[in-house]
Amino acid sequence: MRKAGMRMAIAILLAAGTVGAARAVPPEQPAGHSELEEGERLIRQRDWAAAESWFYRFVKDHPDNAEALRKAAVVELRRPGGDVVRARKYLERALKIEPDNPVGLILAAKLHEVKGEKAETAKICDRLIEMGPGRSDPVRASAVHMCRFIRGVLYEDAGDWDRAVELFQKVLEREVHHAYAEYELGQIALARGSKEEAAEHFRKAVEDLNRWAPIESWLYPSGRYAYVRENASYELGRVLTELGRAEEAIAVLEPLFRQVELRDKSRQRPQVAPKAPVERDPDVRFENAPYAYAEALAAAGRRKEAAKIFKAFSRMHLGDPELRQKARSRAKRLK
Repeated sequence: MRKAGMRMAIAILLAAGTVGAARAVPPEQPAGHSELEEGERLIRQRDWAAAESWFYRFVKDHPDNAEALRKAAVVELRRPGGDVVRARKYLERALKIEPDNPVGLILAAKLHEVKGEKAETAKICDRLIEMGPGRSDPVRASAVHMCRFIRGVLYEDAGDWDRAVELFQKVLEREVHHAYAEYELGQIALARGSKEEAAEHFRKAVEDLNRWAPIESWLYPSGRYAYVRENASYELGRVLTELGRAEEAIAVLEPLFRQVELRDKSRQRPQVAPKAPVERDPDVRFENAPYAYAEALAAAGRRKEAAKIFKAFSRMHLGDPELRQKARSRAKRLK
């Protein structure tokens, strides 16, 4: 029940703060929320051009409506070609009206993350974490939960692994199948040289991704988690090979190799659409899976197969160019 309630609260939060803003509407004005109904419908339908136009007109006529300002900012962050400067102005105005609104704060943290302003992101997350989840405010609790994760990533990237682990563990206490937290714990364990622990976290991340997904993924760093399932499998396979468990590694890496092979063979490149501000270039480290797969085959004594995969990877257009060059040399030595 607690998990279902928490996920519902996150849904409410990410839908752009209906609960947080509704609380600000006096009881004698029941129409205060419904006046945004058309704009909310456009957001749900992801009709970003129409939503941008609708909220632009609305906040022009109602400059003190904090809920509308927050939702206008959401539209700017999520629509292709969205205006980050305008989103910032909307959020600044909303936070002046409701400075402690958890939705406004988490959106401000996202805005700073989009702009690469890590110090400002950390500052807002620290503020929300210090505020605490409260006793009877599911939206605030969800905002704190999200900020714990975001702050954990910032600590991890800064090399403060102890603090990062502490926050990721708190995330898992509240949401036990949070695959992204397991993935990050795996990366930290790997960096610390704890390979068995890393393998366990990566395996758990892959398993959890079959039963868990964020209700709205856009609040998470998009490039980092666009291919998190593939990247977790890739890291798991590499670690298993290093642990001397080559056959297990082969079972994990072979499907990933096939996937990369198909991606490379595809000659149809989709036309790149304008990106929304929240979108980032994805982490595609898994495209090096053919090399890791060949290493696992070689470790299992299957030298001819390994040489074939090394050679195939050296001719691909995907993956790390230096690693492809290294694969060419590895293929020659295995013959």
